[in-house]
Amino acid sequence: MVFDVDEKDDFWEIEKLVPKKKNTLTQFSHQEKVVDFDIGTSTKETNTETHLTVPQKETGKEENLIYRYNNGLISSVRINKFSDKFDFYGNFRKAALLYYDYKTPKCEFVPFYSYMPQYTQFNAMQKKYYFYWRDCIRRGVYIKTDYSYFFLYVYEILNLPDKIPAPEGLKLLVSTWKAYRNELSELDGFMSLIVQDYCLVYNLPCPMEELSDFIFDIITVAEFKEFYLTDIETMGKSGVSALLACLSDYDWRRGKYAGGENKDVYKKHMLAAMERLTVYMWQSGQFYSDKENCSTITRNAFKNCLCTHMVKCRLEITYTPISMVSDLRTSVTAAIRYTENKLREIIGVKSRLAIKGLPDSYKNIIDGYFSDIIRKANIKRIKDYAPEYEKLYEAADQNLSFDSAEEIEKASWTTTARLVENTEEESEMQTDFLSSADSDAVYEKDAFIPETESVNMDEQNDSTAEKYGLTDKEIEFVRAVLSSDMNKVKAISDETGVLKEALLDKVNEAFYQGFGDIIIEDNDGEFSVIEDYAEDIEQWLSKIQK
Repeated sequence: MVFDVDEKDDFWEIEKLVPKKKNTLTQFSHQEKVVDFDIGTSTKETNTETHLTVPQKETGKEENLIYRYNNGLISSVRINKFSDKFDFYGNFRKAALLYYDYKTPKCEFVPFYSYMPQYTQFNAMQKKYYFYWRDCIRRGVYIKTDYSYFFLYVYEILNLPDKIPAPEGLKLLVSTWKAYRNELSELDGFMSLIVQDYCLVYNLPCPMEELSDFIFDIITVAEFKEFYLTDIETMGKSGVSALLACLSDYDWRRGKYAGGENKDVYKKHMLAAMERLTVYMWQSGQFYSDKENCSTITRNAFKNCLCTHMVKCRLEITYTPISMVSDLRTSVTAAIRYTENKLREIIGVKSRLAIKGLPDSYKNIIDGYFSDIIRKANIKRIKDYAPEYEKLYEAADQNLSFDSAEEIEKASWTTTARLVENTEEESEMQTDFLSSADSDAVYEKDAFIPETESVNMDEQNDSTAEKYGLTDKEIEFVRAVLSSDMNKVKAISDETGVLKEALLDKVNEAFYQGFGDIIIEDNDGEFSVIEDYAEDIEQWLSKIQK
């Protein structure tokens, strides 16, 4: 078969075989698209699109505004409205207005899932349950729900600012968040952004009091942490907790001795001491929002939320980024660890945390707070641990009386007479026994108590020093740690085939059982004997060596 040259060339032009793509819009999409065309055009291409309805331009739109935010770290907020011509969620707002007062009778929970929940996605049972659940929420009754129901309710609040005043909307957002955050574990990350943007858009203060119970958890997941650090000078205990979460690399709540019976003591004194410190830091200018230290971030409000055109906006926030200041972070972390050492002293624990980078001014403030508290704790501890028999020697808390003394003396003579009467026969037997003894024997008080040689207790302890069940290698391990010889520690670990961490645990467990406390602490892989016990361990090793 013979091909013409032109035909063979055309054979490889695939474009001619591909159907022409129609110039039409795809069906509804969550993404925003701007399409420009002229309704009055009479060309064939534009006539194919005349079935579309061009959205009307929104009227009465608020102008861009800027205001000073009432926060020690955020200096100003600028709100820029979007100028998009299309509003893909306008129908949602219309439906939300229509359903605002709609209620349904009590019904059973029906699961519902949607990435971007809307009313049109409900089936009959889901629709019935949602409006029953929403009515319960408005009455302060929090029944079972799931993420999609929850966020649809949030979208209602966001998209109806003319129906729900901003202060009321903030209360609804926060109360619902608090009620379901334990059941829906991912809420903190989403709601910290939504509440933050809602306050910034409508110039509302951070609801610190309502969030105080879990502000520490919020700070750990919040993208813009400075928002939740309200005016530091007057923020109280809840604000202090937020600050510690923002500026510290150490979570004191998960400390070794911070739980159980010590939980209340730790919380009370940690927050009180840190509150005193933060007031000092504020007054000394360490948190000021001055122009030299300010930064500006730009972000879309209500990111990933269903928002109509009238709600969407872009925020420009000018603030002081204290969460990014490394020196401040190091100092606050050291202050928290130093404060925990004070708390350990109060509860009678001798082990201490290592402290690095603590300014003297911070140390003096913390010492000043704890000085009287520790003194009283020591007095109470001594009194509580006094032997019971010593308490019997304490003077009675009453006035002296000669009449009472006379009564006591009479009673004692009565008792003496009875004892003498009952022991006359015993005394005669004892006299006979003494008379039959050797004539040179001398009767003295306590003569029948055998005498023993005096014993030097120190020498006895030296010869019988307790090893607490440790092997020679484990004792050698203690000696290496005491001398800070980590190479020797590693050599012992290699020789015994036991990890050095396991050796540490074995030694600490043995001393805890026999000595009453652990003696070695692990500071990021560096082992060291607790300073308070160093002299005791040195003496113990010398006795073991003998």
